[in-house]
Amino acid sequence: MAKGVYEKEQIVAMGLLCAVAGENIFLLGPPGTAKSMVANRLKWIFKEAKSFDYLMSRFSTPDEIFGPISISRLKNEDKYERLVDGYLPSADVIFLDEIWKAGPSIQNTLLTAINEHIFRNGIQTLKLPMKVLIAASNELPPQGEGLEALWDRFLVRMVSNAIENESTFFKMLKDQDSEIQPPEESLLLTDEICTFWQEESRKIEISPKVYDAIKTLRKMLDDAEKENNHRLRYYISDRRWKKAYRLMQTSAYLNGRAEIDLSDYLLLIHCFWNDVETRPRMLEIIVGGLTDTFYKQLDSITKKIRQDIHSEAREQSLTGSSPQETANYVEYQHFYYKVEKYPKGNCFFYKWDYPLLDTDKAKPGIAYFDSKRKGIVVHLLTNHFSVGPLQNEQPITKVSLQKYPGGIMINAIPYAFCKKKQEVILLSNSRLDKLQKAFSDCVFEWRNKIDSLCSTCDNIFLSSADLLLVREMTKEAETKIEELEIKFKNVSLLQ
Repeated sequence: MAKGVYEKEQIVAMGLLCAVAGENIFLLGPPGTAKSMVANRLKWIFKEAKSFDYLMSRFSTPDEIFGPISISRLKNEDKYERLVDGYLPSADVIFLDEIWKAGPSIQNTLLTAINEHIFRNGIQTLKLPMKVLIAASNELPPQGEGLEALWDRFLVRMVSNAIENESTFFKMLKDQDSEIQPPEESLLLTDEICTFWQEESRKIEISPKVYDAIKTLRKMLDDAEKENNHRLRYYISDRRWKKAYRLMQTSAYLNGRAEIDLSDYLLLIHCFWNDVETRPRMLEIIVGGLTDTFYKQLDSITKKIRQDIHSEAREQSLTGSSPQETANYVEYQHFYYKVEKYPKGNCFFYKWDYPLLDTDKAKPGIAYFDSKRKGIVVHLLTNHFSVGPLQNEQPITKVSLQKYPGGIMINAIPYAFCKKKQEVILLSNSRLDKLQKAFSDCVFEWRNKIDSLCSTCDNIFLSSADLLLVREMTKEAETKIEELEIKFKNVSLLQ
């Protein structure tokens, strides 16, 4: 089907998928980019198929699309009927160029034809043989002209641009085989085959990974719509979701699988965008359906590290400060730790008192201004240290003192000690091993998922450009992995 249609192989493939699934496709692109040729190739593959194509304009009339009124029947039988043979109601494959230029009467009739696959011809109701309708334009439907309903009926929306690759462009110029012959009759699809495929594809199940991705996608779309003040730029109707699910089922079936997998899910990047401005964001959201669960797993592991470090620090403090902990604190005049961000200026805590503090209970202490040190000095009040003998320029204040991971609590307000370098509180080997195992399993599953999509994917309806897009949009995951690997490395080096 794609022979001689350069850089349009995926559009041809998606047209076939739509035809089998009973859906419609819209092609956005300038003139001369093989949009009509795609429709002609689709006509080829159906046995004894009829086609209809038409270039719309604001002067187009319903007679030109749906057939002229039968004068003889109107005159002799008083019946208002159209002669539909050779027009849209009799066609299997339909191509309508510049569809948005059609008048309201044509668009309203089209809407009924697309929705119900029927055409009301006078008192008759004709069942349309239409397998696929391909619409094309170099623009999207203008806002505020009542075209939203018709636009919503085109499930698949693809961009058809001019040839970009230079070698492919010159190959097209040199191509002498302008008259491509239709395929052999043995390859043609009959109505019976299409009906069988449609019935069988409805038996396709959905994999748990795709189920999770769709749940995440719906949540992200809802959030994006709220951020956009409910302007319906990210809204996907239930009808559209149903059609998208059928499309994914058909893709899975035609690829020889018993369930929808993530490669079928990625076809949504050609289904759910509504306008050019929001298309990049919509693509991010759809790919986000793949990454969001993984990011949450990484965040959970990071949070667990913090929780376990806090727990470990508390356990260490109950038995006295660990050497590794206090070794990171900056010492002032060999006897004090400097307190950061103390509201009254410089503050120094007597370091020999630190092991005597508790994490779960406050102890009494004192604070006073020391002119030699030009700051507040804080001591734990013990039997070996009393307030009386001290001579200070400023009065002595009683305070409550309590150990806090990375610093101290003075009057129930936590303050950190100045550190020589970033503090790393050690985790026990069992905790660290457990977290590293969870991290390794998570990363292995993620990379296996992405590699199976981007490297070994054999879905005949996905293009290399689609897979490259996914690869580029998931690079942030590798950055997150590297950051967490560094955290584990820092902890492990000090074990």
